[in-house]
Amino acid sequence: MYQLTAIFNKICLIDVLEDLRERKIEGITVIDVVGKGGIGFIEEGGTPDLDPKVKIEIILSSNEYKESAKEAIRANTQDLGHGAGKMWVTQILEVERIRTGEKNEAALTQSSTSKKNTPYQSNFTIIDTPAS
Repeated sequence: MYQLTAIFNKICLIDVLEDLRERKIEGITVIDVVGKGGIGFIEEGGTPDLDPKVKIEIILSSNEYKESAKEAIRANTQDLGHGAGKMWVTQILEVERIRTGEKNEAALTQSSTSKKNTPYQSNFTIIDTPAS
């Protein structure tokens, strides 16, 4: 199992999520972040110059899903040029669904009963909240 983490420009989020959905990749965590990659983040005068980005985290059960998720992210962010973002993969030793106690791959997929009780929403909405 793998955790794929990616940070990229927020404007690409909807396209990335739609592509992941089409590839049957679920269980995605999205976090608003700010940052600046390999190019300095302090402007003249000492003011930080950080860009709004999103960080997504996905736990994937196989190498095939990992490669598919990476391609979905690449396909929707790569043409941004400098500052498009980064992604990295971490090996996961164990996953447990808290509610049911299911472990590992079983914890990563929804049973057909769960899907009937929780309809999947295919339209994504980003709501900007002011930073505190």
